[in-house]
Amino acid sequence: RAGRRRIAHGLFALSLVAAAPALAADEASARPTGPPWSYRFEGWAGPALDVIWYTPRKAGADAPILIVIPGASRDAPRFHATWLAVAHRRGFVVLTIGAPVARFPTEYEYNAGGVVNANGEARPQEEWLFSAIEPLFEDFRARFGFQTERYHLFGHSAGGGFAHRFPLFQPEAKVQRVVAANPAFVTLPDRETAYPFGLEGLSLPPEQLAQWFAAPLIILLGDQDLAPRTKPLSNGPLARAQGPHVFARGQLLFERAWKEANARGLPFHWELQIAEGVGHDNRAIAPFALTPLFAAAAP
Repeated sequence: RAGRRRIAHGLFALSLVAAAPALAADEASARPTGPPWSYRFEGWAGPALDVIWYTPRKAGADAPILIVIPGASRDAPRFHATWLAVAHRRGFVVLTIGAPVARFPTEYEYNAGGVVNANGEARPQEEWLFSAIEPLFEDFRARFGFQTERYHLFGHSAGGGFAHRFPLFQPEAKVQRVVAANPAFVTLPDRETAYPFGLEGLSLPPEQLAQWFAAPLIILLGDQDLAPRTKPLSNGPLARAQGPHVFARGQLLFERAWKEANARGLPFHWELQIAEGVGHDNRAIAPFALTPLFAAAAP
């Protein structure tokens, strides 16, 4: 089993996660018993989403539900497939979001959730991609008879960018744990830098920032994620100002958030976890997310 050890690191504590080949080897021996299925979700104000889902035979009406946000490739089937064997073995449901480029053209609509457009102009809240997750969860529960009251959220790369921003913009969401893996660039608690790199231009009440810091959010980073990104925002000047690579940017996010919460005397429930020997690789980092995803939520 994957082990974890706590170490002191600068101003905060992080978890250094030992090698965990669970999804690639041990779990992969238990093949899913049936195909994943898909449907088009149109029950919100924005463009339709192509949802892929898989329910193991052992999953009851109260089975855990994991929602997966793919990376910049938007290759939902590939990201979905990463979770099938372990979901089959452990009995949790997987929903993977399909947000094709034709409907969500840029990083503004996808990673950054559609809060602003490329000109920095605010967009209607009901059209944010962040606003699709709760209706999707409720639709899925009603459609297939699930009674599960909360869900787990995982995203990698562009999906990791979406995932760490999600609790900021949906503070009342029914999400139990969020794992933001290798976010390509991050949103810092900085009101002098424009969104999506900071909070300038957003009308956020103070309590919303406090709720963000108190969210059950895990920043999961591969310590070999050291190459530059290729997308315009992810490798633009404001992203590079956050650090030369994803590993540095994720650590900066955690440290800046910790400092801000501490300075304001606010509860801080985030965790930083490091996957040793892992680069910018969804399949390689997904096994490290299992324990934090399905741990008990922070109080």
